[in-house]
Amino acid sequence: MSANSIDRGRPFHWGSDWLGLALLAFGLRLTAAFVTDAFHHPQVYEYEDLARAMLDGRGFTFHHLGITYHSYAPPLYAWLCALIYSAGGTVAAVLVVQMLVSVGHVVLVQLLAARLFQRRDAGLIAGVLMALHPGLIIYASTKAHPLTFDALFFTLVIWQFWRLRDQPGFGRAAATGAVIGLGVLSRATIGVLLPLGCLWLLATSTRQDWPKLLGRCVAVGVCAVAIVTPWTIRNTLIHRQFVPMVTVDSEVFWRGNNPAATGHSYVDSGRLVIDAMSAESRAELRRLPTEMEQSRWFRQRALEFIEADPGAFLNLTMRKLFYFWWFSPQTGVLYPKLWLYGYQGYYLLVLFLSGFGLWSIARQSRRMCAQRGALLIVAFLVGLSGLQSFYYVEGRHRWAIEPLIIVLAGGSVVGLSRAVTTRWRNRVTASNIC
Repeated sequence: MSANSIDRGRPFHWGSDWLGLALLAFGLRLTAAFVTDAFHHPQVYEYEDLARAMLDGRGFTFHHLGITYHSYAPPLYAWLCALIYSAGGTVAAVLVVQMLVSVGHVVLVQLLAARLFQRRDAGLIAGVLMALHPGLIIYASTKAHPLTFDALFFTLVIWQFWRLRDQPGFGRAAATGAVIGLGVLSRATIGVLLPLGCLWLLATSTRQDWPKLLGRCVAVGVCAVAIVTPWTIRNTLIHRQFVPMVTVDSEVFWRGNNPAATGHSYVDSGRLVIDAMSAESRAELRRLPTEMEQSRWFRQRALEFIEADPGAFLNLTMRKLFYFWWFSPQTGVLYPKLWLYGYQGYYLLVLFLSGFGLWSIARQSRRMCAQRGALLIVAFLVGLSGLQSFYYVEGRHRWAIEPLIIVLAGGSVVGLSRAVTTRWRNRVTASNIC
């Protein structure tokens, strides 16, 4: 299945399709940056401090909870910021890079949808929806934040596994592993896609192909681990114990699993969950001199909460899963209400269209390739949402994988046209009988 076979065998029109979507996406993101004055007043996060610390000779460090952390966040985005700053760039330059990456992501979503449904119009629908995504526009244009890269890596992994199944050579296996490894350096949860993708390869292949595919899966894993290993070694040498990626994973787990947990990082519009901690607990935490000790403190408190009330843990986990796919009471606390309502309308539209896209694939019994492709998307969506629900859930966590839903939404043109055609034929048949 190639882009050249899309739309009844006609060649893919790069000029009209790809260029038009790229210009639309970049124009929207640039407009958002100017309207919010983001080039002069961007919103920055801990990654800015990490990048500046590296340039100042203090290494990959960040001040948190009264001490200096050395493994506070995955490093890829902070490295990129430091590279741009060392070349004389500013945060504004980082935003421009994010916009360009976001534009590339729009084109990738277009190609994925066109490939999955074998129709150019499916790709165009998905591309337009992706270009218009409110959350991804805001994060790419106004915030120095890695979400733009996280979302791209999630989508790239889908693309790479599809390509690997088409031609299971070691070159494509190495490329798939490299994408996963780099993705983990941006967002650790991308690592769960490696076993999910390999299981999908085996489940959608014949037993005769399993030995070859197992070898390719090993190659994917080796390449992914090879990219992540230097960072893991660095962490382990610093903390003198095994730290795969970050030391704040226990704190993140605690945020979603403690007596004051709401399923979100916020209790209300002005207060974080960690702010609800008692004064005694805060004092005890801040007396701990290292990030590993603070990490153990958070992990112990979270496990104590789960052991004391397993029912509450289960209830919270299911609530977070619901919040992941819908909206929590804290959704939109940092944005104007109008922005929230606009996004809610957009999300409902995408869900509606993606349902039609899945339905169209399910009805095409001869399109096994499309069904296999959709199965991988659904597996990734279920796996990632389930994993995130063990921690805490904010809207941006879903935004990172909404491009995969948008790929399915591109097929709505197939489902809707099929529904209209079926209804029209039924009416004609009924009138002929009469």
